[in-house]
Amino acid sequence: MNNSEASTSGAVTEYYDVFLNHRGPDVKATFVAHLEDALRCAGFRPFLDARSLMKGNPALKSIDQALDMAKVHIAVVSRRYAESKYCLNELVAMIKSGKPVIPVFYDVEPDDLRWMKKGLFAEAFLKHKSKGRTQKKLQEWTDALGALAGITAFRLADYKRDEAKLKREVVNEVARLTPSNEPIETEPYRVGLTGPATRCIEMLDNMGDRIGLLGLVGMGGVGKTTLAREIYNQFVAMKKFRCMTFLDIDGDSSTSNMEVRPAWSRNLRKQLLWDLLRVQTSSLNDYSSWFGKISTLGPVLIVVDDVHNRGQFEALVPFVSELHPGSRIIVTSRDLSIFNNVAGRAGLDHYLYHVSTLDSEESNMLFNWHAFHAEVALDDYKVVAKNVVEACGGLPLALKVIGSSLFDKRLDGDLVTIWLEAVYALRQSQDVMGVLKWSYDGLTTLEKHMFLDITCLFYNKRVDEAMAYWGSCKECTSCGGMHVPHTSLRCLIDKNLVKVDDGGGAFRIHNLIIDMGQEIGKNMKRHFLNGSIVEGTDMTIGLKLVKCRKRKFDAMDFAHMPNLHFLELPDGCLIDGNFKCISRKLRWLTWREMSFKHMPMGLDVSNLVLLDLSKSTRLATLLTESHGNFEGFPNLLQLDLQECTSMTRLPNFIGQSSRLQKLNLRNCISLKGLPESIGQASGLQLVDLWGCTKLKTLPESIGQLQQLQTLTLVGCRSLTAIPDSIGALSNLRRLDPVGCISLVKLPPSIGLCSSLQVLWVSLGASAECHTYSDAHIGEAWSRLEVLYLYDCGGFGSLLAYGAFKSLNRLTLKGSTVTELPESIGLLMRLTSLQIDRCERLQCLPNSIGDLKLLQYLWLRYCDNLKRLPKTLGGLTSLKYLWIDSCPIRKLPRSTGQLSGLQELMMKGCKNLQKLPTSIRNLKGLRRFMLRDCGSVEAMGALTTLQGLPMWGTTSVTELPASLGLVSTLVAYGDKLKSYEKEYTEIVVQVLEEDESGFLIAYHDESSGVTTLQRGIHEEQNSTAILQVGA
Repeated sequence: MNNSEASTSGAVTEYYDVFLNHRGPDVKATFVAHLEDALRCAGFRPFLDARSLMKGNPALKSIDQALDMAKVHIAVVSRRYAESKYCLNELVAMIKSGKPVIPVFYDVEPDDLRWMKKGLFAEAFLKHKSKGRTQKKLQEWTDALGALAGITAFRLADYKRDEAKLKREVVNEVARLTPSNEPIETEPYRVGLTGPATRCIEMLDNMGDRIGLLGLVGMGGVGKTTLAREIYNQFVAMKKFRCMTFLDIDGDSSTSNMEVRPAWSRNLRKQLLWDLLRVQTSSLNDYSSWFGKISTLGPVLIVVDDVHNRGQFEALVPFVSELHPGSRIIVTSRDLSIFNNVAGRAGLDHYLYHVSTLDSEESNMLFNWHAFHAEVALDDYKVVAKNVVEACGGLPLALKVIGSSLFDKRLDGDLVTIWLEAVYALRQSQDVMGVLKWSYDGLTTLEKHMFLDITCLFYNKRVDEAMAYWGSCKECTSCGGMHVPHTSLRCLIDKNLVKVDDGGGAFRIHNLIIDMGQEIGKNMKRHFLNGSIVEGTDMTIGLKLVKCRKRKFDAMDFAHMPNLHFLELPDGCLIDGNFKCISRKLRWLTWREMSFKHMPMGLDVSNLVLLDLSKSTRLATLLTESHGNFEGFPNLLQLDLQECTSMTRLPNFIGQSSRLQKLNLRNCISLKGLPESIGQASGLQLVDLWGCTKLKTLPESIGQLQQLQTLTLVGCRSLTAIPDSIGALSNLRRLDPVGCISLVKLPPSIGLCSSLQVLWVSLGASAECHTYSDAHIGEAWSRLEVLYLYDCGGFGSLLAYGAFKSLNRLTLKGSTVTELPESIGLLMRLTSLQIDRCERLQCLPNSIGDLKLLQYLWLRYCDNLKRLPKTLGGLTSLKYLWIDSCPIRKLPRSTGQLSGLQELMMKGCKNLQKLPTSIRNLKGLRRFMLRDCGSVEAMGALTTLQGLPMWGTTSVTELPASLGLVSTLVAYGDKLKSYEKEYTEIVVQVLEEDESGFLIAYHDESSGVTTLQRGIHEEQNSTAILQVGA
């Protein structure tokens, strides 16, 4: 079958995200072409005949493969959709697959799909009946259309025929339904994993199409999590499951109390819904309803790591039996009875894998990697190393931690004696906790204090926040001091007791190590977590109550903890009484969703370094006049007031907070301005005003913030001006007044911000143009790396001064410039240039050929750009050239000099007449697209192309013989008349309106030319290249 109407006709040679089902003559060259392009730009892989047609593969098999592989199906139903049996057969398969189907009704209504005896599709079904389609087949199609009509759909009519907006919404829906499975972090030394992982995967495969449950059970530190991660990553590589999630339960969430379940499960539930359904919801009250939708996704993989009781599992996976057949669940737990309880309750086929300790060879290898950074021990230490390994009992966590600790002692004098002492101490330990504690006992006093702080207070928090806390304790005697925090942290990392997440800079620690640290902290009465606060004493440093059951306290509850440094309260909790009872040494206070309208009186905040009152929606101001002569926050480094939606102003004393570094006012939607005194907060590095929609002005004193690096103004819709004093911000690195629709200009002094690296600007429709003089620019912006100018009039004149010596990305969108200055050629480090909707732009300067590092050039909707400069060939590093909806008539001859070009994409270039013959020199070109470029007469040699898609090329009449080396050619249009003999080896598809025949290749021996002519299948002495039609 070779189908030009249904959305498939070719070989499936890769994995697809989206299956596009549609009738070609109705929508292929218009809406579907644009939709496919948008899906690819968004990073998806849609299956479409033009993209997927390959030589030598049966089309029916290819369709089945694509339907099975695609994660989401899109059915674009047009007025003549039902005329194609291929469209209808695909639809039946889509509905039966159980995968998400997105209906797009293009000039049809849902009711049109429900009535086959009369209505829009009645005539089509009569034709099918006259062609001998069986009643069973007709009913099958009718049922499929009825099912499609019952799915929430996108209607072109709802978007007032705005296809661009409809396209964007469909892509967004695909993104929601198409999660991407990425490998998760694993251990750098993968010892002893291959065999167990293989056996576990075999167990899961043996469960067939049933829902299956696998338990990984073993003692703490034996490697259950590591094995689960290994299995997960192997399934990612195999692409067996379209949706997968790995849920890592924190070690301190092992409570069985049902009342506090939402406190520990909220984030994991949100993660599951996002990973599997691409759903983001602020309310989890309907979690069960959302979970029920997972069954529509097909088989999924859910890993729940470190389960302590059945309630935890059921809070995350409430309806196991409702998952799609073939789904798999992996549970890790230290307790066999817990897994048996989960499995028995679920009533599923299940396997159990006991994760055992490493054997002698594996243990030695893992230990040696950490102790010697080699596979084998040094000769002088082989015997003692073997004794240490035996003492660790084959536990991977112990081998890793102890090995790292001994590696750290490699410079000590009598190393063998130290190791022998380690062997003795380890042999006295009865369990893994005792083994790990040996490593803790070897820490210095400062390292012990830091370790306990991290395991009790800062796990999963950012390192920079913890450093701010420790920095305030350098001279503190009550907590032991923290003189060299960076050095101490490095030692803990080297000993494998602590990890730092590269992505977000957060602490990551094994649950068993957290357990050990929290037990030590509790025994020392140094830290308490989520228990009764009456346990605290004068030795207590930290109190973390975020997950505490209690929601109402009296200030006196904290009176017996005079050395309290760290206090995290439950969200929305209430505290009554005299706040003077709370420690004057408090460094860290987190009290989200506080119910007061201002800070409570009597609370001593003089030593605070971090104050988090975010989401306190009743908070109108920090302090009132009744607070008297309040002296502000002399030691505060971070103040988080985001989403304090009632706050209208900041108090003047904020200027007295001279050490304040980060001020977060994001989404304070009632905030109207900042006090003039803010200029005195000389230590500010970040001010986040994102979404402060009522903010009208910034104070002139903001120019006094010499340390300010980031000023975020995104979405400040009421902001009318930025003060001239901003030019004094010599350390400002990022400024982004994006969506500031009331802002008509930026001050000329902005050119004096000599450290600026990123500038994003999107002003109001009436934005004024400014030409900046050398006095304002000069060398001031020599560090600017990224410049985005959206709807900023003539802002492009800035480029005339060539001052941006470090600029590597430049985007101009909606500018009124008619030309770019020749000095753009001075931007020697530019790697990306995007020019979008610059409707008056007529040409690019010749100097653009001097941009030797430019890799991306994107020209879009430039309505007057009719030609490209002859110097285009000078872009020797150019890899991607995209030209979209520009009236360019031809490409310059020098295009053939773009030796590094990999993609040449031209779309909507209606005036394009010809391509230069020099294009044959583009040996590295891998992708060439012509879409809606209607007058191309001929093409040159493209010998290394992997695919040549040509959409809407209505006047392509000749293809040269050299194109015989192209592995895939797909041409849309009906005017392809001839091609050379060598071209017969290429699979060609030409879309035409008529459904009746084949395109036949006739070879004329005298002329040596093979022509494509319409014919019938029975004709002799001809080769059927493609069947066209339904």
